[in-house]
Amino acid sequence: MNDDLLMNIQTYSDLHAWEIGEELLTPLFLTEKLKPQKVATFGEVTAKHGFAVESLVDCKPYWGTTATMRVAGTKREIFEDFNWKRNRVAKSQGMVTFPSNNMKGTRLSGGLFFEAKFKRDIDWIRLFKTSCQVVSSYAGVLHVVTQHDRPKRIDRTLRELTDQEEITEAAWSRFAGGSFFCEFRAGELNSLVSGLTNLGWASWFGGELAKEVDEAAISDAGFPIEKVGDSYLIQVTESIDDVINDFPMFSRRRMELKSLFRNDLFLIKDEPVLL
Repeated sequence: MNDDLLMNIQTYSDLHAWEIGEELLTPLFLTEKLKPQKVATFGEVTAKHGFAVESLVDCKPYWGTTATMRVAGTKREIFEDFNWKRNRVAKSQGMVTFPSNNMKGTRLSGGLFFEAKFKRDIDWIRLFKTSCQVVSSYAGVLHVVTQHDRPKRIDRTLRELTDQEEITEAAWSRFAGGSFFCEFRAGELNSLVSGLTNLGWASWFGGELAKEVDEAAISDAGFPIEKVGDSYLIQVTESIDDVINDFPMFSRRRMELKSLFRNDLFLIKDEPVLL
């Protein structure tokens, strides 16, 4: 979808307590155009699935709910995803997934995914920053998807692509879906690939990723950067409108900003070729 705002925030921190849900959802209910109308657990909100809500407190019974599943013959309790949707202006929907440990004890990431019809009069950067802080995010991205932000066209089948081309294609697909940090398998050996996809208009570097940030170099180059606790909030330009109104300038500035990070940090190396 063109000119849709995407926000994806990833974390390993526990989110199931209602105090976290309350803090995370409050900015939505305080912004008239973002107020959820319906919420659901264990599946997206649909015409037949979900519960109508009018206020923040209406969401409490559905936050951090659990279900019992049988995995490899063993019963296991899991947290159900929390979903919400708004059909009025500005149309939007979101989902919170709760971090957990798998059967081997490995910590699995969770977080917040949100998409909305882009509206210039909404303070998106404030919502993004607040959300990243609430969930103690290690990686986050805020971006507007336009028809320009796409990979170079390759007129070959997947089997004909080089390993690097396949990785780039996969990374672009995930970036278009709002992912910042991602993992997937690719290449002739089906190797595990992990890393950052691409910079969005605004990106959040927390946890180990904060060590990748050269604050002085980024600030000296004229990019908006803010240290928030032990994390960094970095913007490509001052205004998110630039992604829509002047994509060539935004693209050029994003490439300049990426050059201030180590070469192999981002899976997407190039900018789109504008026609």
